[in-house]
Amino acid sequence: MKRLILIFAVCLCVTNVFAQSAAQLKNEGNAALKSKDYKTALMNFEKFMSAEDTFEDPALIFNSGYCAIKIKDFAKAEEYFGQAIEKEYKLSSAYRFKALAQKHQKKSDDMIATLEAGIKACPTKNSKMITMLSKHYLLEGQKAQKADKFDTAEGLYKKAGELKSKMQVDAFLSLGTLYYNKGAKIMQAATPVANTQPEKYKAESVKAQSFFKMALTELTKAKTIAPTRKDIVSTISTIKGLVK
Repeated sequence: MKRLILIFAVCLCVTNVFAQSAAQLKNEGNAALKSKDYKTALMNFEKFMSAEDTFEDPALIFNSGYCAIKIKDFAKAEEYFGQAIEKEYKLSSAYRFKALAQKHQKKSDDMIATLEAGIKACPTKNSKMITMLSKHYLLEGQKAQKADKFDTAEGLYKKAGELKSKMQVDAFLSLGTLYYNKGAKIMQAATPVANTQPEKYKAESVKAQSFFKMALTELTKAKTIAPTRKDIVSTISTIKGLVK
């Protein structure tokens, strides 16, 4: 009986030592996080989470993801923020940081899916995610426009314009400018045949006019949001001089 009591006492002692050791890892991790030593913080958090019999702490998982973002271990950050989302801990931030980690890994489709899911899951705290998604569409639209991919740019600008964020006015302006440039190119190509092929010139002029009118529609939307922006006002003035 004494032997059993002794064994129990030894086991209890070992358990207490382990608990103290695990708690120390967590405390040291929190201290490192507070002092912005993200690498050390993450190392201690991971040691704590990998130890046996430690409970799952959503805050610790989230903070591990944050540390991983800070040291630019984006694959690990994506994993931890995914776990935070599963545990519904700080959902809006977890979705946003997971999307950011995916962005840095050039996983655009996954990033879009994460942001769309986050916007839906956090209807009252999704403004930053909406802005992030809108900015992505806007920047990708600009890349497509520079690469002379009209249809792709048009679709991306439209997606950006559908999202109510601070990027919306730039989305309308970009789409309007895209249409204006398209119309201008049509007229530039048609002008040399104005006298030799009048019917062709007339048909091309009609096409150009349709793009100028679409440009005005989008630019008017932009002006409604930002009535004093000079670039919008001046572009509208230019196009109005071309519309017949």
